[in-house]
Amino acid sequence: MSMHDLEAFLRSIHPFQLLSKAEMAKAIGAMNIAYYKKETLLLSPSKPAEFLYIIIKGEVGEFHEEELLKVYSKSNSFDADALIYAKSENSFKVLEELICYELKKEDFLSLLDSNKTFKAYFIQDLANKIQSAKAKEYTTELSGFMMARVQDSYLHEPTIVEKECSIMEALRQMEAKKSSCIIVRSGEGYEYGIVTDSVVRRHVLFNEYDKHAAIGPIALHPIITIEADDYLFNALLSFTKHSIKRIVVTRDGEIIGILEQLDLLSYFANHTYLVAVQIRKATTIDELKQASSDLISIVHKLHVKGTKVDYIAKLISEINEKIYEKLYAMIVPEELATKACLIVMGSEGRKEQLLKTDQDNALIIDDAMDESLYIPYMQRFTATLIAFGFPRCEGNIMVSNPYWCKHKSAYHKEIVRWFDAPSMEDVMNLAIFFDAIPVAGNASMLRSLKAEVFEYVEEQSPFLANFAKAATAFETPIGIFTNLIAQNNKIDVKKGGIFPIVQGIRALALEHKIEPTDTVTRIKKLAKLDIIDADFAGALIEALDTLLNLRLKERLARGEEKGLDNFVNIENLNQLELELLKDSFKIVNKFKKFLTHHFKLSMVI
Repeated sequence: MSMHDLEAFLRSIHPFQLLSKAEMAKAIGAMNIAYYKKETLLLSPSKPAEFLYIIIKGEVGEFHEEELLKVYSKSNSFDADALIYAKSENSFKVLEELICYELKKEDFLSLLDSNKTFKAYFIQDLANKIQSAKAKEYTTELSGFMMARVQDSYLHEPTIVEKECSIMEALRQMEAKKSSCIIVRSGEGYEYGIVTDSVVRRHVLFNEYDKHAAIGPIALHPIITIEADDYLFNALLSFTKHSIKRIVVTRDGEIIGILEQLDLLSYFANHTYLVAVQIRKATTIDELKQASSDLISIVHKLHVKGTKVDYIAKLISEINEKIYEKLYAMIVPEELATKACLIVMGSEGRKEQLLKTDQDNALIIDDAMDESLYIPYMQRFTATLIAFGFPRCEGNIMVSNPYWCKHKSAYHKEIVRWFDAPSMEDVMNLAIFFDAIPVAGNASMLRSLKAEVFEYVEEQSPFLANFAKAATAFETPIGIFTNLIAQNNKIDVKKGGIFPIVQGIRALALEHKIEPTDTVTRIKKLAKLDIIDADFAGALIEALDTLLNLRLKERLARGEEKGLDNFVNIENLNQLELELLKDSFKIVNKFKKFLTHHFKLSMVI
């Protein structure tokens, strides 16, 4: 192998691509090729490590006493820990004739000292190793934006006046500071309102409000704010969700500037906000359909630019919710629409839906209303969403199904029944309902029903064990030697990893009355409550992100026309992705053990 080929080989192995040109040359110069016969003992608790081994051909087994823990093969390296900590609790034995590169201990440690990022990989825990590996896989020109804070963007100086200030005086101050809006302090402390050009025009020019009168009465409340050290991407989410042109930036509750939509879009050259504007301005169903038609393109562009799956999902969810809300208003007469609550559930409710997967929606109807009046509108609603590209739900969990379109009191009866000796179908119905969020109509209906769910959990503690047990229903597709278990080179990452994490965290969230619906936020809340160790919480988040990302990559490569299943073809994964997948499944298995202990699942029949 030439020097050029050797460098290419090493740079294909994480984290060697983190080495500088000079460091790589130093590593290559210090390496030797070695050959070992089968059964050769390379290192053990009594045989100190001398080299970092990088396999060219063959296999090496890692043993704890007589138990085989892991098998290393081509492109794998071992055992950095033995070199760093000068000891090994395990033994490494050649299983198949081995050809490998050897890097002496002193040369390896020298590389660690010269490159902090390279060193950090080897001393991190599993969760951080996954995160570090992802950084290599997904670093692109967008990564700067993803890490950018609001305070990194251009902020306009705010014009802040008291509520007694006259409109004319406020406008003079606004002009002097070249501001685009006026912030009105409307009470003691940090209670503010906002006045924009359009507000002034509406009140002064069209409603003939006295321009010398106090500005307080025309200010809009509440203002939308974001902390200066928050991510710019979250500002984009707020612009999209609230359909606003500016957001007030605060630091520890104090206003420090105004972030304008145009400034943000100049930083983030993408048309997701424009799609939200098109949805808002749509006056016909055809216009709404056109506005929603480019979501797959947006997902693809964000993904290839390295955007984290969690961010993509939240952004797409905000857009999808706007589509639902607008379509509901277009189809359902106002006198009916306000007397019901349209909800989305499952992955949509958790804000984890990335593509137009099947619908999970329902309607809660005021008990005083005639239920039959809603049926034709809900049938049309479902049919229109299908025409928009949202497939029909295979389980018929849609507003066109009378089971998911009924009075609030009927849902109350269902909640009672779900908790009373539930079937597996009842367990999953409660699970998707627990993930529900309101998108249109009277949101208080859903809030009161969810409050009932929490009340019944307290009274039905044995239910939680059965609820959590669903997370262990599917085998994790990884063997005892950390080999991936695939059928026809395909692995169902939903059954193997995504569902166990989502359902297990959902059970813990239900137990501890955690209201947010998205899995990542639930994990963070559980960590704050010390239910899950903080480091392990990070590991779960990284594992879920890996599994969702690999599934999304497969779906985008395959195209919508071939279906949106949950299989990932491991032949399409590079070496790094294979390692990420293995590490993620290890975390899933560890989480299943946690759930088994926490809910005493071994006692559940």
